[in-house]
Amino acid sequence: MQNRMYPYGPGAGYGYGQGNYGNPNVNPNMNYPNPNISPNMNYPVSPNMNYPVSPNMNVNIPVSPKMKYPKEEKPTEVSPAEVTKANNFLGITETLSVCPCPPGENVWAALVNPEGSGVDLALQRITISNMTCSPINAQIYFKPTLPFNGRMSGNVTPADLSKTPSARPKGQIQFGSLPNSPVNGVLAASRIIPPYKSITVDLDGLWVIASRTNVMVFLTSTCDDSSLKSTVAFEWEEK
Repeated sequence: MQNRMYPYGPGAGYGYGQGNYGNPNVNPNMNYPNPNISPNMNYPVSPNMNYPVSPNMNVNIPVSPKMKYPKEEKPTEVSPAEVTKANNFLGITETLSVCPCPPGENVWAALVNPEGSGVDLALQRITISNMTCSPINAQIYFKPTLPFNGRMSGNVTPADLSKTPSARPKGQIQFGSLPNSPVNGVLAASRIIPPYKSITVDLDGLWVIASRTNVMVFLTSTCDDSSLKSTVAFEWEEK
C-alpha cells in the first residue's frame, strides 16, 4: 500500500532524500575538520580566554568589574544661616544719662546707615535698659534728622568671631542728648520701660535701613524730677 503522506519515503519534500539518516554527531565516518570541536558539539575553549563552557552550549561570559571613577569634588556650599551669621553685627551705646536739671533734657540712640555704605541694614532687634527707679518712655523714630552733637559708639562687633580678620560693619551706632523731640522723622513705635528692667523688640529683619537713613530711639523720663540713665543695643544684618 502506497504511503500517501510520504509517497517517496520519510523526509521527502523537505530537502532530504529517501531513507533514514542517523545523527551526524555520532557518525563514526564523520570527519571533523576542526580538531577543537568535540563530538558533543560543545564550543571550543580558546587557549587565550578562560571562559567556562556550559554543558547546555551557553557560554558564561564573566561580568567585568565595576569601574571606579574618582569622586567629583563639589564646591563647598554655604548655608543661608552661615551667610547671615557672617553679616550680622551688634553693639551698644555708652550709658545715656541726664540729671533732673536742666529740665527737658533727653537722650537718644540711633542705628545709622551712612551715605555710600553700599549695603542695607536689616534691623534684627533693639534692647533698651532702664537703670533708674522711674519708668522711661522710649519712642522709635524713622528717618529723623540726626543731632549735630552725636557721638559714635565703639562697642560694635561682628556676630561671627571665627573670621580672621574680623568683618567691619558699615552701620554705625550713634547717641547723644537732645533738648527737644526729633525733627523730620516719623514716630513709628513707643514703649514704656519699667524701673530696673530691659525690654527687647524683636524685628527679624523687617525694618530695613537704606543708605543715608536711620532708626532712632528717643528716651524721656516720665517724671520731671527724676534722672534718666539707660543703654540701647542694636543687632542688625548687612546685605
